Amino acid sequence: MNKSVIFLALLAATSSAVAQAPQTGAKAPSSAAADFLEQFDPQDTGAVSWAQFETFRRARYAATDRNGDGSVDKQEYIDEYLQRFDARLAKAREGHLRQTGTRFNALDRNNDGRISREEFDAAGERTWAGYEKSQDATRESAAPTNRDPLKMPTSHTANGMLELYDRNSDGVVDRAEFYAARTATFAATDANGDGQLDLAEYTAEFAGRLDAQRAKVREAGARQAGVRFGALDTDKDGQMTFAEYQVSGKRLFERADTNGDRIVDARDPEPVAKP
Repeated sequence: MNKSVIFLALLAATSSAVAQAPQTGAKAPSSAAADFLEQFDPQDTGAVSWAQFETFRRARYAATDRNGDGSVDKQEYIDEYLQRFDARLAKAREGHLRQTGTRFNALDRNNDGRISREEFDAAGERTWAGYEKSQDATRESAAPTNRDPLKMPTSHTANGMLELYDRNSDGVVDRAEFYAARTATFAATDANGDGQLDLAEYTAEFAGRLDAQRAKVREAGARQAGVRFGALDTDKDGQMTFAEYQVSGKRLFERADTNGDRIVDARDPEPVAKP
């Protein structure tokens, strides 16, 4: 049986252990707790104890140790991370593609099943007007949400506009630069050169950008996993023991368990930002 299947089964089997202190009402968990529960509460019980989480981490460590030598080397660590990351990226890609038809219909104002150059340019005008109104937004406040692992740039944020249209990388998008990029995008999307975009062309262009972004964030993710391995391998012997591995697990749990009761659930308040 696949080791990843084993540790997921173990986690599900231990979920009944958190039957204590039943919660009342319908209070939603904090964002930190919600992110944690999304990953580690497969039966959607609304709570994960430290003991349950440690069982999960031991099972994941065993699954990561592909050669079964009792320790995890750097490549094993990176490979296990990428296996999980690839699943998240695939799910995110599907979600983005499902929204493509909605965006296409919003641009196709006369509902003829085609996006004309006029319709495309009208959408550009609306985008540019929105960007001009947001010039005082900081790049930090416009950062992409961590809930999208693909981190697809969007023209709805100042940061996204820079990533999409700042072709000379000077930190500013001017009107000429914006429209030059839009013109190039229309031409590249119009695969049959008929001056209009159909849904298949529109989807194919976006799918190409999704795949390019996936490759970019996957490469960055692999690099970051390597850095994490180096930080966790405190004795620098090239092998990560479970104790070293669990250092990051403890940090992850404590970040979500904000009330310190060793259970992550809706009773954990939002983390207080440190000054």
